[in-house]
Amino acid sequence: MTDYQYAGLMSVYVNEKPQLLKRALKSVLNQDYPPAEFVLVKDGKLTEELESVIHEEHQLFERANIRFVELKNPTNLGLGRSLNKGLKACTNELVARFDSDDLNMPQRMTKTIEWFRAHPDTAIVGTQIYEFDQDERHPFDVKQVPVDYQHIIKQSVVRNPFNHMSVTFKKSVIDEVGGYVDVPLFEDYYLWLRVIHAKYPVSNLADTLVKAHVNREFAHKRGGLHYLKKEIHFQNLLVRDGFLKRSQYLRNILIRGTVRLLPANLLMVLYKFLRNL
Repeated sequence: MTDYQYAGLMSVYVNEKPQLLKRALKSVLNQDYPPAEFVLVKDGKLTEELESVIHEEHQLFERANIRFVELKNPTNLGLGRSLNKGLKACTNELVARFDSDDLNMPQRMTKTIEWFRAHPDTAIVGTQIYEFDQDERHPFDVKQVPVDYQHIIKQSVVRNPFNHMSVTFKKSVIDEVGGYVDVPLFEDYYLWLRVIHAKYPVSNLADTLVKAHVNREFAHKRGGLHYLKKEIHFQNLLVRDGFLKRSQYLRNILIRGTVRLLPANLLMVLYKFLRNL
């Protein structure tokens, strides 16, 4: 599959746990079909422990003949801006996203590249993911997303139709639609919508190929007026760009806005229910 080489793209910031980063990088290196290059963006100053992990893994990637590029932001710029910076350094057309605390199944990229070879017009391919907290051997959930194009389109007006940490995309398409835009919490979702509305084919594999590290207490970070304002801003953006009809906008604000204001102990339960609708 040497005709379908790809770049790996990751961003890491100071609060990442060194042991999770190390395992995430090893899961990239141990792919059955590893990347031709790997671009890692340091989003601001990192701890010595994180720098040590990166240095060690950098050497291992290079020994495996994988070009390893380190970029550094002088200050924390956020995920979207960091990924845009890293994307510019990628020299391959196919770019695979990897998160700094997730574990990738060895066959993830083999299956993904096989899809691109069979469907060369596809712009984005994602996968299903497991979610785990303390122990990846005991995931507490599977986050499923639609597989075929029509169901992806249908879901895209309600919620994110891709698992960001699982996607591989064509760099030229992402560049064409403007790359990641700084819309906190929604950088990836907004990007996928722009690709979809540019009429590019997109898909998800039915396979579950990433184990995503999720803090089960994350619900405490996803509620309140602060996040409600971000939600409303994003929904207004979608109406402005013609991605949502007014009726869809009102439905989203009613459901998603209400969720943002729920007590944290109810938020996780409802979150799991809504995403399986």
